[in-house]
Amino acid sequence: MRTPLLIFALCMLLFSSVASAQEKDELDKYIQHLKDDNAGPRKETGFLSAGSDFLYGQGYFDAKNYSSAEWYFMDVVKKQKDNAFANYQLAISLIRQNDAAKKQQAQEYLDAAFRLNPSLKDRYQKDVPAGTITATQTTPANNPPATSTPPANNPPNNNPVTTNLTGLDAYIDRLKRSSATFGAETAMNTAGQEALYGIGYYEKNDLGSAETRFRLALARDAEQPYINYMMAISLAAQGNKEAAKPFLQKAFAKDASLVRRYDNDLPKAMAEWKKLEDAKQVKTSPPTKETYGGRLVFGNYTCHQSVWNGPNRSPAYSFQYKGYFALKADGTYRWLDNGQTGRYKYDAKTGNITWLSGYFKTSGVKSTQYKVDKEMAQATVNFSESYRWECGCERK
Repeated sequence: MRTPLLIFALCMLLFSSVASAQEKDELDKYIQHLKDDNAGPRKETGFLSAGSDFLYGQGYFDAKNYSSAEWYFMDVVKKQKDNAFANYQLAISLIRQNDAAKKQQAQEYLDAAFRLNPSLKDRYQKDVPAGTITATQTTPANNPPATSTPPANNPPNNNPVTTNLTGLDAYIDRLKRSSATFGAETAMNTAGQEALYGIGYYEKNDLGSAETRFRLALARDAEQPYINYMMAISLAAQGNKEAAKPFLQKAFAKDASLVRRYDNDLPKAMAEWKKLEDAKQVKTSPPTKETYGGRLVFGNYTCHQSVWNGPNRSPAYSFQYKGYFALKADGTYRWLDNGQTGRYKYDAKTGNITWLSGYFKTSGVKSTQYKVDKEMAQATVNFSESYRWECGCERK
């Protein structure tokens, strides 16, 4: 009697473990709640609602498109600043983009999420097990997280971070941080925004596109030394050193440290540009030389003529059946069943078959070339340069 009870107890324990493993936390329950609402009454997920934005963001999040997810979760936070789950998913979206500035930006949203819903700390341990960023929980209860629109009186570098970078490196880092934190320096239609686009192309060695963006940036700020410098490098690396000179002179005049960089930056950019251009070249292999000759395969050879169907036709070629011949080991062949029999001579070194008599001797054949591979033996019967038959015999 103990055995059934033991089995029952084990089953209940297993069921309990599975149920526990499958139990959803509060974030999962919130996401499912929005999905159910969207499939039903849509009280929380109607058109342009915060719930609808959240689901769009979650869709991108699940697809690992964290930059797009960031924008939708940001919209939710702007509409519902006390939505703990939107703050949390926004923070994780920023962290998973693996950008130092975005990780820093994530801190305030993570703090807000933990303050609004402390249970998310357990979720965080699962989502970011390595502790990519540590919540400080310093955000006061009455101080909501910042929105994507900076105050009008913020200076260009409104999120300063102490680094050891200087000169051009510091400028690039500052632009990236400004973009990540919606700073004024990289706002719409600014020199910084165009320069950052150019830097993105430059880092991918697409110097032609980088040059275009740097020109747009200089149209807005012609004196910026680092944009002038990167414009000069982009031009010179593509072989336009004369065109690069005025930009380079302006950059050197504003920041002498760029003179020391130039001798290292230009050769590196030239090498990367050449590598990219070489990769674009279509590499063609020389045509494979046909090898004729070899040991004859005896049997029935079925013949077809390849006919071009004309321009813009599909298929381009059709194959017209012409008949078959039986090739025999005794030096004879026969055209079709009970047809004319003739003799042939074969040169195994050149692959040439010479028809001594019979059908092919009297039908105007100029030459016949024979080749064989593992699966098929083929005789190409040439009547003229533009008219030939391909006759094949499958090897057994």
